[in-house]
Amino acid sequence: PDGRPVELGTYQEMGAPRCYLRLRTKQGKQEKPMDFVPLLASAYCLAVDLKIDRETGRLTVLVERKNGDDIVWWAGEISTWGKGLKNISIGDVGDTALALAARPDVVAVCGTRAVAKNKLDALAVLLRPNALPEPRVFDYWPANKPNLAGTFTETVRDCAFAGDTLVLVGEANGKHEGLMFRDRLMVIESDLAVNDDPAWTVAGLDQGVQTRALALDLDDQGRYALAGYSCFDTCEPVGEVPVYAPGGMLVAPTASLGPLGSAWCGPHDIVWSPAGYAVVALGEQQGQTFGFKVQAVAPGVPLPLWTFFPNEKQGLQLALAVAVGPYGEVYAGGIAGDDHPAFARIGG
Repeated sequence: PDGRPVELGTYQEMGAPRCYLRLRTKQGKQEKPMDFVPLLASAYCLAVDLKIDRETGRLTVLVERKNGDDIVWWAGEISTWGKGLKNISIGDVGDTALALAARPDVVAVCGTRAVAKNKLDALAVLLRPNALPEPRVFDYWPANKPNLAGTFTETVRDCAFAGDTLVLVGEANGKHEGLMFRDRLMVIESDLAVNDDPAWTVAGLDQGVQTRALALDLDDQGRYALAGYSCFDTCEPVGEVPVYAPGGMLVAPTASLGPLGSAWCGPHDIVWSPAGYAVVALGEQQGQTFGFKVQAVAPGVPLPLWTFFPNEKQGLQLALAVAVGPYGEVYAGGIAGDDHPAFARIGG
């Protein structure tokens, strides 16, 4: 609530991954030793996602941890910075969590569920106070090709609440046309009150031979701003930001983030700014170099409004997360050279 950013990250200890939270000043510094908090007491842990309630200060964290010999997702909550960590839920074996959405009355863990050999379905697990977890599994059945029902693999990469709708984005992989298996951007809209048939939007060939949505935020009109990429069958990804209205209509010309060089570059995160545009965290490969990159794009504007690169460009770098303050200041985090955490404040 006081505007200081918090990062969730992973570090290595004794040859195993560990998770941490770090509170920084608005300039990016860690002021006190107690502002670095290891999570889960030296257990195997990989950071996945973090959400902060800016009104109450509640932090909701999503990580991967071990349950016996299995790796499962785990969600926890801290009421305000400095308080203890409370367990919310732990995932089932075979489920993979890739994103988190949180509001005071419900948390959604989003990703995939293994339902058969080489078959994944989209997954959301709703976690409500004093209630059992509510898993929702989604399988794409194209209405115009009933013979392909149940043959697609769906992966949710990000999710968010839009009023009383949970919006999930990612890709559906399968034979959308012809004999080739292809990824196609998907948007799923699921009513929080009714676990019924969701609304599906799956991009067609007109939006690219292959497309993916990797990150999601809502703009100031409640529309879905997606960060993802498109490519041909031989995938050389080009970053894109399409905007969809509730119900699944593409409402603005897609903005381009340019060639990424590698699917490893993302884009990894998107957030809507009070300045009236979206800010995207990604990477850019040039030769053997991966660069930390942040770009701003406006719906309907084909090219980025601005691009940020750090002055130091040596070593492996990558922007993985982005947040925007109330005055439009941008905070971006990720990987810096020598595998250290990167933190950048841009503007504001």
